Amino acid sequence: MNPCTIDDRGNVLRYFDLYSGTSTFAPLLFIHGLGCASSSDYPTVVGSDSYSKGRSLLIDLMGAGFSDKPEDGKYTSDAQANVLSNFAIGERFTQVNLFGHSAGAFIALKLAKCLSIQVRTLILCAPGLNDYGTAMLSEITSMTEAQFVSAGFSQLLAQLKAAGGNDAWLGPFSVASPYAIYQWARSALDDNAQNWLEDLARLNSTKGVILPDTATSDEITRFEQAGCTVELVANTEHMMAYDNPDGLALAISNLLKLDA
Repeated sequence: MNPCTIDDRGNVLRYFDLYSGTSTFAPLLFIHGLGCASSSDYPTVVGSDSYSKGRSLLIDLMGAGFSDKPEDGKYTSDAQANVLSNFAIGERFTQVNLFGHSAGAFIALKLAKCLSIQVRTLILCAPGLNDYGTAMLSEITSMTEAQFVSAGFSQLLAQLKAAGGNDAWLGPFSVASPYAIYQWARSALDDNAQNWLEDLARLNSTKGVILPDTATSDEITRFEQAGCTVELVANTEHMMAYDNPDGLALAISNLLKLDA
């Protein structure tokens, strides 16, 4: 993986940089959801025959995947967006595309707002928190950070394993920093409670949202009213990259072509 030192203490953000120099598309930065990692979620998506093969950076956020996990790190959505902003500027990108899944959509939206370079296309995949996610994050933040780190994190892993059906999520979740999970959980709840759709509507970029094809007409309409093109992916639930990687690859490619 590619390393990027993010501070004067030598902490490192790591990412895959794929298809460099093979496309006219601006680089697409993948921002994963809470407890996930781009290094595990998206290789099958960008490897699909349906994918556009534009330059793709599969980023493991700080505290997740292969990136560093300092115990005294800052892992709120604002802090993660700031790290990615510095990364994009440090890489001397002149323009980028952004993809954010689930709670990662909040980071992608904040990054799009604060970047000093052009964001051509913003793609949000199953953005925000559903009822299940809200309940889980509320349970996490019902305790203190110290309590979650010492016991809550291991208890949550045991609960997820016992519940079944979480295999795709358990891998990256189990190696994530409990400090990162807790801090991001708290900020994601705050982000979800804000009227972030207004920020999305005001953003002056090409905007797309990817949803399961079971999405209701009301869900679709609220994103269309925010100026987004909506792509639906069949046979998926929240973890689209695992449920239907080819369908997600096609949806991403279709949205990138809107600004081609």
